[in-house]
Amino acid sequence: MIRTNLEPLVHQQTALLLVTSPSDDGEKSIITSKLALSIVEQGKKVLLVDGNIRKPSLNHWFKLPNEAGLTNVIDNVNEAFLNIQETFVPGLFVLPTGPMPVNPADVWMTGKINELVRYCEANFDVIIFEGPPFLTVSDSHILANQCDGVILVIKENKTKKKDVIKTKEYLERKNNQILGVIYQTG
Repeated sequence: MIRTNLEPLVHQQTALLLVTSPSDDGEKSIITSKLALSIVEQGKKVLLVDGNIRKPSLNHWFKLPNEAGLTNVIDNVNEAFLNIQETFVPGLFVLPTGPMPVNPADVWMTGKINELVRYCEANFDVIIFEGPPFLTVSDSHILANQCDGVILVIKENKTKKKDVIKTKEYLERKNNQILGVIYQTG
């Protein structure tokens, strides 16, 4: 259903999506990975970028090393092709976080992110960033500004209503498009 709702966006030149949550409650990595897989099934070339530098997880799901990745690419965008890893699924690629920088906020300098996005747009049909919890750090705020839309993941009986409202209000204030909400039960 999520893939169907995203179909008009996915069929544009290059779609950039952010998957995040208001707080650290849900299983964003599983949802992000399944979303990417469903888009690959449509014949699209997809890049998953693990933007959760403080708690990387996409490399675990795809059994990929995390010695190099996003943090290295930000230092030298020309090396992006060296750090993007092909998964066991044809058409699906992952850019893991790479080593934890001394100051994680330095990774999110807008100019460097813009360069990375331009490089990725030239090489992939869909780019999905998995961001850290929206209300915890500013990383997802910066990523949201680079993306065509945001998908929020909320967890039943865990995510607080006030956090969802606060996240929604911030995104709307910055004119970030909320593409949908994934409500996890159980």
